[in-house]
Amino acid sequence: MFNMRQWSYRYIGSGSSRNVFDLGNGYVIKVAKNRAGIAQNMSEYRISSLDSSDLFAEVIEVSEYFNTLIMRKADKIRDFRYILDYFKVGSYEELFRLREFQNIQYKYNLLLSDLIRRSSWGIINGRPTIIDYGFTREVVEKYYRIG
Repeated sequence: MFNMRQWSYRYIGSGSSRNVFDLGNGYVIKVAKNRAGIAQNMSEYRISSLDSSDLFAEVIEVSEYFNTLIMRKADKIRDFRYILDYFKVGSYEELFRLREFQNIQYKYNLLLSDLIRRSSWGIINGRPTIIDYGFTREVVEKYYRIG
């Protein structure tokens, strides 16, 4: 954590509730900015622990209170077409109708609207991999619903 505070890790990006840094060793660290970020880290840890589909980047470790999460680093996807071609489909709709995507959507309460974002994906070992999957229905309902 000290090195992160001193900015010795390369900043990769951020969302509304987490910052991501490259650890320089094939892994990234996701640092929660708030309670929603902690909840997203918890969701990713849970999903990674339970899932055997190879669709998700593996979570290696989390801190005691889920403030930080270490995950395998993926290469950037420049065009969503790469994902569609890999799964031999022509559209988002076809992709998310595939059995493996239907299974993970219902099993983990994932929001397909979040998985359509190119930034939610990366490439690990030549395979499209979901790298940002903590934005589940439970997280949205608890931290992002207004009213």
